[in-house]
Amino acid sequence: MKTPAIRTPSFLKNVRSGLVVAGLAALALVAAACADGTTGDGTTGGLNTAQIESLARSLGVSPSILGGNTGIHVTGAGTASATPDIAILSLGVEGQARTVAEANAIAANAIAAVLAALRESGVADEDMKTQHFSIQPQYSFNRDTGVQSLTGYRVTNSLVVTLRDLDAVGSIIDAAAAAGGDATRINSIGFRVEDGVALEEEARVLALADAVAKADLFAEATGVSRGKLVFITEQSFPQFARSEAAFSVDLAIAGAPAPTEILAGEFDVRVNVQAVFAID
Repeated sequence: MKTPAIRTPSFLKNVRSGLVVAGLAALALVAAACADGTTGDGTTGGLNTAQIESLARSLGVSPSILGGNTGIHVTGAGTASATPDIAILSLGVEGQARTVAEANAIAANAIAAVLAALRESGVADEDMKTQHFSIQPQYSFNRDTGVQSLTGYRVTNSLVVTLRDLDAVGSIIDAAAAAGGDATRINSIGFRVEDGVALEEEARVLALADAVAKADLFAEATGVSRGKLVFITEQSFPQFARSEAAFSVDLAIAGAPAPTEILAGEFDVRVNVQAVFAID
């Protein structure tokens, strides 16, 4: 099946001739300025910004055309996907009591139990690190009297854990939650590809191909030819996984809590590029 030819809109038919006229006018003004020996800003041999803008207004074109920003300007987007191979779990414990010592003891005992459960589940020490630790006073405010009173202290201790067995993520979360008891806090979970270099390169190639395709479309639609690439810049997006986490509260038939279900989904890397091609 033949691809239908792209019909050039009538308002675009004179694009090239307009650019030529603008270019000739700019050259004429440059020649006049050089012959005079000076420019509007007191320098020699060129046009200043005011002269370029004035010429553009007289010709009814954008100043960027006469200022050297000609070309085909496009953006391209590329997304590469893969199955995640690691999970990043953020969890911690929280202790609250009347004194710092009591609150710290609650948190210390809970985090020790959580760490023991993680190790027993096969998590290596090098895959666990402290993410946050804090001791904060807690206050209550009496609206009637306008008095703020100290009620106790809160101690939080959070970890970030790399889980390499994705099939065991749910059971590891359950074990940690059971070990820490009511002091346990599950903050977040994410999935990624540990070595994402190849995935990033694939996304870059796709983004550039998208930019080239757009430039070719614009060139054909306006009756010009795409020239060489003269500028390109990349805008990368944070890597993320399209995933779901279901923390079940239903009871299984045997009467025990149902295991936590974690779905890793797909890991995406997105790259955008801005490119400029010359017009031949």
